Amino acid sequence: MSKCPRCFVSLTPDHFAWTLVSGTATEADPIAGAFHGGQVLSRKIVKLRRPADAHAGWAPPPQYAELELGGPAREVCPTCHYVLVDGWRNAQVTCIAMAGARATGKTVYIAVLIKQLQLLGESFNAVVEPFDSTTEATYRDHYEAPLYEARGILEATPAAHTGNPYQRDPLIFSLGHWNNVSQILVIRDVAGEDLENPENARAPWLQFFTHADGVLFMFDPLKVEAVTNQLHDLLPSQERVGGDPRTVLRTVLGIVGLGTPNLAIILSKFDALQALQYVEGSEWSRIMSNPGAAFSRDFSLRPAPYHDGDGQLLNQEVRSLLKKLDATPMVMSVDQPHTGRPLANRYFAVSALGESPVGDRLHASGITPFRCLDPVRWVLATRGVWHWQ
Repeated sequence: MSKCPRCFVSLTPDHFAWTLVSGTATEADPIAGAFHGGQVLSRKIVKLRRPADAHAGWAPPPQYAELELGGPAREVCPTCHYVLVDGWRNAQVTCIAMAGARATGKTVYIAVLIKQLQLLGESFNAVVEPFDSTTEATYRDHYEAPLYEARGILEATPAAHTGNPYQRDPLIFSLGHWNNVSQILVIRDVAGEDLENPENARAPWLQFFTHADGVLFMFDPLKVEAVTNQLHDLLPSQERVGGDPRTVLRTVLGIVGLGTPNLAIILSKFDALQALQYVEGSEWSRIMSNPGAAFSRDFSLRPAPYHDGDGQLLNQEVRSLLKKLDATPMVMSVDQPHTGRPLANRYFAVSALGESPVGDRLHASGITPFRCLDPVRWVLATRGVWHWQ
């Protein structure tokens, strides 16, 4: 089923809405503004619901919208009034919400993820590309160029209150066709600063988390005090920026509420932990140098279905690592959330860059991603995309 790329609500055959194709948008739209997180001007909008006595094959009458609006019409989401492109309802849309405290690497992860998806898509004879000009410009200007051309560290995602931050618009990518259906991937990011504020749990502009197919919760293990205390003699000191990931996770689970997205708990910057294998004589050297561990290999670019067995093994290994790092409360927050509604979840370990940056520049070895595709491939597999038995 198709979904709106802004609010992530499913587009059912029972509810439709349209607006005029052309003309000046002069009317303040409080519904669109609430979901956008800022003022939105719209043209006139008309809506239509399936009549109670309609037959099973009911569809809106031909030219209904044009007659009501007095001109050419285009469809909008009946929930949030986001303008939909022609044929959007015919596509299968997989919606992913990114979450995490500040400085967890979400922006870098998205930049690298798209490049990895493009490589994987080639093996499936699929072209992964921006679906619209807005996505193309946003990805190029805020993700691709700063990282791959300027070779610098990307700026943090701007908070919602800072003017008109670019992440208010969803990133929409075409994944080509699978099972004779157009496949679309939508990614929405949120500033860590906004998720560190529990008062935002009921903000309308964050309710897309409730309807997401997957929530990718990223956290830097070195931002957990118990972890830092364990490793302070083995790793360089880290600049502490951003809030406790457990606080952010609590806020995210509160936003999800009664929703049922798949929850991916992602240890970001895993290269920092992998480096412990070179610390001679330490217990962590023995743990991290295990060649048989799932966290020591990367199958994510293989032109094959998502390897669920490998994913389950990695899940157990990462859970064990967290407990070894005295981060059991983090695991318990997932298993026994304060909402009382545990989500289907899986743990992952990723490194978008492969090596820690040097100051504000990339490491001389360049970008060597590790297992970046795993979380998204897991979510796509639950939707039957790039996956077969």
